[in-house]
Amino acid sequence: MTELRPALVPQATLTNGEKRIVFQGMQHVGASRFYKGVAFDLEDALARGYVLFYEGVANSTPANDRWFQEVATHGRDLTGAYRELGQVCGLDFQSDYLQVVVNDSLVHPQNHVVADVNTTQLRTEYDRLMHSDGAFAAAMSNKVEASDVNGLDRVVSWLRHGTDGQRELAGVLCRGVMTLTMVHSNDASARQDLDPLILDYRNRVLADRLLREPREAIYVTYGAKHLPGTFALLRAADPRWHVGSVKWLRTIDSPDSYSANLPGITGPSGETR
Repeated sequence: MTELRPALVPQATLTNGEKRIVFQGMQHVGASRFYKGVAFDLEDALARGYVLFYEGVANSTPANDRWFQEVATHGRDLTGAYRELGQVCGLDFQSDYLQVVVNDSLVHPQNHVVADVNTTQLRTEYDRLMHSDGAFAAAMSNKVEASDVNGLDRVVSWLRHGTDGQRELAGVLCRGVMTLTMVHSNDASARQDLDPLILDYRNRVLADRLLREPREAIYVTYGAKHLPGTFALLRAADPRWHVGSVKWLRTIDSPDSYSANLPGITGPSGETR
């Protein structure tokens, strides 16, 4: 499965002739080689004068933090589950390789921007959508526990209690399962019920921050699924925005180069628009 349909994320260079944005697509777990490469690129970007933009929903009030955890993960520790599953697969968690960037942010905080929302902003937008978007309100009213969270819980539980032979087999099969999961989660065309809130709203916030940033060189690390929508918003604000280049990086297993398609950005053979 990892060879037939590998998990890929884009590294896209966007420009309007005045400002340059490098958008590095990310995912929760992947091969150490992928994260080491990202860490190297971030160090290099800092040395070349880029400001770094990061993804990360911030805490606000205890009540809204609990609300977000319940809405997003049904109260589960999804980070811990991904980390444990990644360990069984021989993969790594993304934050484990970014300590060099964390260290630099303590010395040069002006070069590091968390370009995301907080839980209070998300709850306010959620309430707005519930009153203004009938399809969203209906989906939330009928919402049952998310299958990806339940599936992840079941796999982790099985791995905890499996025999040595089962755990060894899991290590062989797990990369294929994770590849299929990440291919789906990185696909902007695979819409989920919460996307008007978790994807579309945060895309608008990110695009606004990018447009308002006075510095001309920005390096963004964000979930790969956010790129097509964010790029569309940049172009809506200024039609001069275009894709200068796209490089595809494999996040699970690591051959030399790949091509794929980003809706609205690249064609089927990977050429930029």
